[in-house]
Amino acid sequence: MTKVAIYGEILDKKHHDAIRGFFNQMQNFEIDCIIFEKYKEIIKSVVELKPEIKTFSNKTEFLAQNVDYLISIGGDGTMLNSFRFIFKSEIPVFGINTGRLGFLSNISTDRVNWALKELMAGRYMIRIRSVLEIIYDGQEREVYAVNEAAIHKQDTSSMLTIHTKLNNFDLNSYWADGVLISTPTGSTAYSLSCGGPIVMPGSDNFLITPIAPHNLAVRPLVYRDDKILELEVESRSDKFLLAYDSNSITLSANKRITVKKAPFYINLLKFEDYNYLNMLRNKLMWGADKRNW
Repeated sequence: MTKVAIYGEILDKKHHDAIRGFFNQMQNFEIDCIIFEKYKEIIKSVVELKPEIKTFSNKTEFLAQNVDYLISIGGDGTMLNSFRFIFKSEIPVFGINTGRLGFLSNISTDRVNWALKELMAGRYMIRIRSVLEIIYDGQEREVYAVNEAAIHKQDTSSMLTIHTKLNNFDLNSYWADGVLISTPTGSTAYSLSCGGPIVMPGSDNFLITPIAPHNLAVRPLVYRDDKILELEVESRSDKFLLAYDSNSITLSANKRITVKKAPFYINLLKFEDYNYLNMLRNKLMWGADKRNW
Protein backbone atom coordinates (compact mmCIF):
# COMPACT_ATOMS: atom_id res chain seq x y z
CA MET A 1 0.00 0.00 0.00
CA THR A 2 1.24 3.48 -0.87
CA LYS A 3 2.07 5.58 2.19
CA VAL A 4 1.98 9.38 1.98
CA ALA A 5 2.98 12.00 4.55
CA ILE A 6 1.06 15.29 4.63
CA TYR A 7 2.68 18.49 5.86
CA GLY A 8 0.93 21.82 6.31
CA GLU A 9 0.91 24.85 8.60
CA ILE A 10 -2.30 26.82 7.96
CA LEU A 11 -5.62 26.31 6.19
CA ASP A 12 -7.62 29.22 4.81
CA LYS A 13 -11.39 28.85 4.85
CA LYS A 14 -11.60 29.25 1.07
CA HIS A 15 -9.66 26.01 0.62
CA HIS A 16 -11.77 23.85 2.97
CA ASP A 17 -13.72 22.11 0.19
CA ALA A 18 -10.63 21.35 -1.89
CA ILE A 19 -8.69 19.88 1.03
CA ARG A 20 -11.71 17.89 2.20
CA GLY A 21 -12.02 16.47 -1.31
CA PHE A 22 -8.29 15.68 -1.36
CA PHE A 23 -8.47 13.56 1.79
CA ASN A 24 -11.62 11.83 0.56
CA GLN A 25 -9.86 10.96 -2.68
CA MET A 26 -6.92 9.48 -0.76
CA GLN A 27 -9.36 7.21 1.06
CA ASN A 28 -10.88 6.18 -2.27
CA PHE A 29 -7.41 5.15 -3.46
CA GLU A 30 -6.79 3.40 -0.11
CA ILE A 31 -3.64 5.47 0.45
CA ASP A 32 -2.14 5.08 3.91
CA CYS A 33 -1.58 8.56 5.31
CA ILE A 34 0.34 10.17 8.17
CA ILE A 35 -0.09 13.86 9.01
CA PHE A 36 2.09 16.51 10.59
CA GLU A 37 0.78 16.70 14.15
CA LYS A 38 0.08 20.44 14.23
CA TYR A 39 -1.64 20.31 10.84
CA LYS A 40 -3.91 17.52 12.01
CA GLU A 41 -5.14 19.79 14.80
CA ILE A 42 -5.84 22.52 12.23
CA ILE A 43 -7.83 20.38 9.82
CA LYS A 44 -9.65 17.98 12.16
CA SER A 45 -12.75 20.20 12.27
CA VAL A 46 -12.81 20.35 8.44
CA VAL A 47 -11.74 16.87 7.35
CA GLU A 48 -13.18 13.61 8.68
CA LEU A 49 -10.10 11.65 9.70
CA LYS A 50 -9.87 8.07 10.83
CA PRO A 51 -9.25 7.80 14.61
CA GLU A 52 -6.23 5.57 14.07
CA ILE A 53 -4.45 7.95 11.69
CA LYS A 54 -0.80 8.45 12.67
CA THR A 55 1.08 11.72 13.06
CA PHE A 56 4.67 12.95 13.10
CA SER A 57 6.24 16.01 14.72
CA ASN A 58 9.94 15.60 13.96
CA LYS A 59 12.24 13.99 11.42
CA THR A 60 12.86 10.87 13.49
CA GLU A 61 9.13 10.12 13.73
CA PHE A 62 8.70 10.92 10.05
CA LEU A 63 11.44 8.58 8.81
CA ALA A 64 10.26 5.77 11.11
CA GLN A 65 6.99 5.61 9.13
CA ASN A 66 8.75 4.59 5.85
CA VAL A 67 6.64 6.86 3.67
CA ASP A 68 6.78 6.78 -0.13
CA TYR A 69 5.92 10.44 -0.79
CA LEU A 70 5.63 13.75 1.03
CA ILE A 71 2.89 16.20 0.05
CA SER A 72 3.09 19.80 1.24
CA ILE A 73 -0.15 21.79 1.47
CA GLY A 74 0.45 25.54 1.51
CA GLY A 75 2.67 28.04 -0.28
CA ASP A 76 6.34 27.92 -1.21
CA GLY A 77 7.38 28.82 2.35
CA THR A 78 5.45 25.85 3.71
CA MET A 79 7.10 23.59 1.17
CA LEU A 80 10.55 24.88 2.09
CA ASN A 81 9.79 24.06 5.72
CA SER A 82 8.67 20.56 4.76
CA PHE A 83 12.07 19.78 3.23
CA ARG A 84 13.67 19.44 6.66
CA PHE A 85 11.95 16.07 7.03
CA ILE A 86 13.38 14.62 3.81
CA PHE A 87 16.97 15.91 3.67
CA LYS A 88 19.23 12.94 2.78
CA SER A 89 16.26 10.59 2.39
CA GLU A 90 15.50 10.84 -1.40
CA ILE A 91 11.74 10.75 -0.63
CA PRO A 92 9.93 12.57 -3.48
CA VAL A 93 7.86 15.63 -2.60
CA PHE A 94 5.27 17.79 -4.35
CA GLY A 95 3.18 20.71 -3.21
CA ILE A 96 -0.50 21.66 -3.35
CA ASN A 97 -0.57 25.44 -3.60
CA THR A 98 -2.85 27.27 -1.19
CA GLY A 99 -0.50 30.25 -1.07
CA ARG A 100 0.20 32.97 -3.62
CA LEU A 101 2.89 32.53 -6.28
CA GLY A 102 3.58 28.80 -6.14
CA PHE A 103 6.95 28.24 -7.85
CA LEU A 104 7.67 25.13 -5.79
CA SER A 105 4.19 24.27 -4.60
CA ASN A 106 2.59 24.37 -8.04
CA ILE A 107 -0.43 22.04 -7.97
CA SER A 108 -3.52 24.26 -7.78
CA THR A 109 -6.37 23.23 -5.50
CA ASP A 110 -8.68 22.55 -8.46
CA ARG A 111 -6.26 19.86 -9.68
CA VAL A 112 -5.64 17.91 -6.47
CA ASN A 113 -7.81 14.95 -7.44
CA TRP A 114 -6.17 14.81 -10.86
CA ALA A 115 -2.73 14.91 -9.23
CA LEU A 116 -3.56 11.97 -6.97
CA LYS A 117 -4.77 9.94 -9.96
CA GLU A 118 -1.53 10.70 -11.81
CA LEU A 119 0.51 9.80 -8.73
CA MET A 120 -1.19 6.43 -8.28
CA ALA A 121 -0.85 5.68 -12.01
CA GLY A 122 2.89 6.43 -11.86
CA ARG A 123 2.61 9.20 -14.44
CA TYR A 124 5.19 11.54 -12.99
CA MET A 125 8.84 12.58 -13.26
CA ILE A 126 11.50 13.23 -10.63
CA ARG A 127 13.42 16.49 -10.97
CA ILE A 128 16.43 16.82 -8.68
CA ARG A 129 17.24 20.17 -7.08
CA SER A 130 20.61 21.03 -5.54
CA VAL A 131 20.94 22.02 -1.89
CA LEU A 132 23.27 24.42 -0.07
CA GLU A 133 25.18 23.20 2.98
CA ILE A 134 26.04 26.01 5.38
CA ILE A 135 28.83 25.69 7.94
CA TYR A 136 29.76 28.35 10.51
CA ASP A 137 31.92 28.69 13.63
CA GLY A 138 30.26 27.25 16.73
CA GLN A 139 27.67 25.32 14.72
CA GLU A 140 25.63 22.78 16.71
CA ARG A 141 23.52 21.18 13.98
CA GLU A 142 23.47 20.65 10.22
CA VAL A 143 22.10 23.56 8.20
CA TYR A 144 20.80 23.21 4.64
CA ALA A 145 18.94 25.49 2.25
CA VAL A 146 17.10 24.77 -0.99
CA ASN A 147 16.50 28.42 -1.98
CA GLU A 148 19.25 30.56 -0.54
CA ALA A 149 21.50 31.53 2.33
CA ALA A 150 21.39 35.23 3.17
CA ILE A 151 23.85 37.27 5.19
CA HIS A 152 22.10 40.45 6.29
CA LYS A 153 22.74 43.37 8.60
CA GLN A 154 20.89 43.48 11.92
CA ASP A 155 20.15 46.20 14.48
CA THR A 156 21.99 48.90 12.55
CA SER A 157 21.65 51.11 9.49
CA SER A 158 25.34 50.70 8.70
CA MET A 159 26.47 48.45 5.88
CA LEU A 160 28.24 45.17 6.35
CA THR A 161 31.65 44.41 4.89
CA ILE A 162 31.60 40.82 3.66
CA HIS A 163 34.95 39.36 2.60
CA THR A 164 34.58 36.39 0.24
CA LYS A 165 36.85 33.68 -1.12
CA LEU A 166 36.02 31.14 -3.82
CA ASN A 167 38.05 27.92 -3.62
CA ASN A 168 40.46 29.80 -1.35
CA PHE A 169 41.04 32.62 -3.88
CA ASP A 170 40.03 36.17 -2.95
CA LEU A 171 36.80 37.11 -4.72
CA ASN A 172 35.50 40.41 -3.35
CA SER A 173 34.79 42.47 -0.26
CA TYR A 174 31.14 43.46 -0.53
CA TRP A 175 30.04 46.74 1.08
CA ALA A 176 26.32 46.14 1.21
CA ASP A 177 23.28 45.42 3.34
CA GLY A 178 24.13 41.77 2.75
CA VAL A 179 24.67 39.05 0.17
CA LEU A 180 22.63 36.08 -1.05
CA ILE A 181 24.02 32.72 -2.07
CA SER A 182 21.31 31.03 -4.12
CA THR A 183 20.65 27.75 -5.86
CA PRO A 184 18.95 27.71 -9.28
CA THR A 185 15.72 26.96 -7.38
CA GLY A 186 16.23 30.10 -5.30
CA SER A 187 17.15 32.26 -8.28
CA THR A 188 13.45 33.11 -8.72
CA ALA A 189 13.06 34.10 -5.05
CA TYR A 190 14.89 36.75 -2.95
CA SER A 191 17.79 36.90 -5.40
CA LEU A 192 15.48 37.85 -8.29
CA SER A 193 14.06 40.77 -6.30
CA CYS A 194 17.64 42.00 -5.74
CA GLY A 195 18.40 42.01 -9.47
CA GLY A 196 19.87 38.53 -9.77
CA PRO A 197 19.47 36.39 -12.91
CA ILE A 198 17.16 33.43 -13.32
CA VAL A 199 19.25 30.26 -13.43
CA MET A 200 17.76 27.12 -14.96
CA PRO A 201 17.52 24.11 -12.62
CA GLY A 202 20.06 21.45 -13.47
CA SER A 203 22.64 23.96 -14.68
CA ASP A 204 25.13 23.00 -11.92
CA ASN A 205 25.57 26.60 -10.81
CA PHE A 206 25.10 28.74 -7.70
CA LEU A 207 24.96 32.52 -7.63
CA ILE A 208 26.05 35.38 -5.37
CA THR A 209 23.77 38.40 -5.35
CA PRO A 210 24.65 41.52 -3.30
CA ILE A 211 21.84 43.24 -1.39
CA ALA A 212 21.96 47.02 -1.96
CA PRO A 213 25.72 47.20 -2.68
CA HIS A 214 27.46 50.55 -2.21
CA ASN A 215 29.66 50.01 -5.27
CA LEU A 216 27.55 50.11 -8.44
CA ALA A 217 30.17 48.07 -10.33
CA VAL A 218 29.36 45.04 -8.17
CA ARG A 219 26.93 42.70 -9.91
CA PRO A 220 25.52 39.21 -9.31
CA LEU A 221 27.94 36.38 -10.07
CA VAL A 222 27.14 32.87 -11.30
CA TYR A 223 29.69 30.20 -10.39
CA ARG A 224 30.06 26.42 -10.65
CA ASP A 225 28.43 24.64 -7.75
CA ASP A 226 31.44 22.40 -7.10
CA LYS A 227 33.35 25.41 -5.72
CA ILE A 228 33.46 26.29 -2.03
CA LEU A 229 32.56 29.82 -0.95
CA GLU A 230 33.96 31.29 2.28
CA LEU A 231 32.63 34.48 3.85
CA GLU A 232 33.77 36.63 6.77
CA VAL A 233 31.62 39.49 8.04
CA GLU A 234 32.56 42.83 9.58
CA SER A 235 29.79 44.78 11.30
CA ARG A 236 29.72 47.88 13.51
CA SER A 237 27.07 46.25 15.70
CA ASP A 238 29.09 43.04 16.12
CA LYS A 239 26.00 41.10 15.03
CA PHE A 240 24.56 39.96 11.72
CA LEU A 241 21.79 37.68 10.54
CA LEU A 242 22.33 34.38 8.76
CA ALA A 243 19.03 33.40 7.13
CA TYR A 244 18.47 30.17 5.24
CA ASP A 245 15.16 29.56 3.50
CA SER A 246 12.53 30.24 6.19
CA ASN A 247 14.93 30.17 9.17
CA SER A 248 17.49 32.53 10.67
CA ILE A 249 20.33 32.65 13.19
CA THR A 250 22.00 35.70 14.77
CA LEU A 251 25.79 35.39 14.67
CA SER A 252 28.67 37.45 16.00
CA ALA A 253 30.76 39.35 13.47
CA ASN A 254 34.07 37.88 12.29
CA LYS A 255 32.67 34.35 12.30
CA ARG A 256 33.65 32.42 9.19
CA ILE A 257 30.88 30.94 7.09
CA THR A 258 31.38 28.26 4.44
CA VAL A 259 28.75 27.55 1.79
CA LYS A 260 29.06 24.52 -0.48
CA LYS A 261 26.94 22.03 -2.37
CA ALA A 262 25.34 19.43 -0.11
CA PRO A 263 26.07 15.75 -0.90
CA PHE A 264 22.41 15.03 -1.71
CA TYR A 265 19.48 16.47 -3.68
CA ILE A 266 15.82 17.22 -3.12
CA ASN A 267 13.61 15.06 -5.34
CA LEU A 268 10.72 17.15 -6.66
CA LEU A 269 7.85 15.14 -8.10
CA LYS A 270 6.48 16.69 -11.30
CA PHE A 271 3.62 15.46 -13.44
CA GLU A 272 3.77 14.96 -17.19
CA ASP A 273 2.26 18.33 -18.08
CA TYR A 274 4.96 20.22 -16.14
CA ASN A 275 7.31 22.50 -18.08
CA TYR A 276 9.67 24.91 -16.32
CA LEU A 277 9.56 27.51 -19.09
CA ASN A 278 5.76 27.48 -19.12
CA MET A 279 5.82 27.99 -15.36
CA LEU A 280 8.15 30.98 -15.69
CA ARG A 281 5.90 32.61 -18.25
CA ASN A 282 2.79 32.04 -16.17
CA LYS A 283 4.15 32.95 -12.75
CA LEU A 284 6.15 35.98 -13.89
CA MET A 285 3.46 37.02 -16.39
CA TRP A 286 5.87 37.18 -19.30
CA GLY A 287 4.07 38.30 -22.41
CA ALA A 288 1.27 39.90 -20.36
CA ASP A 289 2.08 43.36 -21.71
CA LYS A 290 -1.08 44.73 -23.37
CA ARG A 291 0.97 45.43 -26.52
CA ASN A 292 1.09 41.66 -26.99
CA TRP A 293 -2.68 41.23 -26.74
